[in-house]
Amino acid sequence: MSCKIRCLSLAACLVLSAAVTSKLASLSVGRASASEYEEFRQKHGHRQGKEDSVTYEMRRELYHSRLAAIAAHNAQRRSWVAGVNKFADFTNEELHALLGYKRGARSLQGPPAASSFLQVQPHGDQIAAPKRVAAEVDWREKLSSAKFFRDQGSCGSCWAVAAAGALEMQSELVCGNTTKLAYQQLVDCVPNPQHCGGTGGCNGATAELAFEYAQTHGLVDAESYSSGSSLFNSGCGAGEATKPVMSLQGWQRLPVNEGEPLRRAIAQHGPVVVSVDGSAWFGYESGVFNGCQKDSIVNHAVLAIGYGKDQSEGDDHDLYWLIRNSWGADWGEAGHIRILRHTSDGAFCGVDKDPKQGVGCDGGPSEIPVCGMCGILSDSSHPVGATVHH
Repeated sequence: MSCKIRCLSLAACLVLSAAVTSKLASLSVGRASASEYEEFRQKHGHRQGKEDSVTYEMRRELYHSRLAAIAAHNAQRRSWVAGVNKFADFTNEELHALLGYKRGARSLQGPPAASSFLQVQPHGDQIAAPKRVAAEVDWREKLSSAKFFRDQGSCGSCWAVAAAGALEMQSELVCGNTTKLAYQQLVDCVPNPQHCGGTGGCNGATAELAFEYAQTHGLVDAESYSSGSSLFNSGCGAGEATKPVMSLQGWQRLPVNEGEPLRRAIAQHGPVVVSVDGSAWFGYESGVFNGCQKDSIVNHAVLAIGYGKDQSEGDDHDLYWLIRNSWGADWGEAGHIRILRHTSDGAFCGVDKDPKQGVGCDGGPSEIPVCGMCGILSDSSHPVGATVHH
């Protein structure tokens, strides 16, 4: 699966998919020098040589056009700032390949997809409302596994990266220690006969399918698996030949389009895999992101590892969800993005008007309701009883 997200226009894509630092806020296309683009290429070192199918001139034009579009964004002094990063001269097709998640697809044990894309899976009881939930949570402060960053590259494996991260952090919460798991084993080995979330591997699947595989087979550690397997669906021989280091009791899917169950789950159980519309995130640098429309096509899986309140603007406090992405530690706020969190579930709701781009299984409604900034409340799940054995 290659994510085929439809941008409203090239100008809209440029505004949403790249950024510039504050020192470039007044820069225009005409003033952007060729040497600046050369410095950019040398810094990021990607797509050098004959293997690049896109011409140098086209990439330079993309880079300069995005600088101008982003300068206009930053001049608005919104709640988030954009900045030049490694994606500044990516084509739209290359950007879309960084996504690759299909939301709400049914698990192997669940009911047929055509019955309901929003049915809660019977893999755990609903979370009981606690007497008190922390006002702010940030699992980075307590879990060493929060530093296990990955860069999925052009493989649509965000679902596997997010699921592995949830398993690592949950096992550390349960056992007090963990190890870096082989998310690539999920990419290579998770079966997807119903094509839920895509056709499997780098072509898309779901965190639920990943959790089911981990519950049945366990996962090996990343170092052991890398010695016997390579990226892009090379097979799962290393996973079969190596003793798993992780086991899993089960997993739980949270109620859809409800914020409080997600907040409670993060506080009580640890990080949660959530689905989002990530097509506007590429140029994010810092701040509380509010750049998605109510109508969102959910296409990306990430890990919610906390929530809090931003006080950088004095009295204007912005509530946010803290998200770890799968685009490396050099993107965003050290690999993270803060997404605007609404106090009311109905405050920011729209419609996924093309669920075929977000749901891989056949059948189902032609439109699906999505709530929260970037549809963040629409589909979420977390592992239960993940443990690592050394």
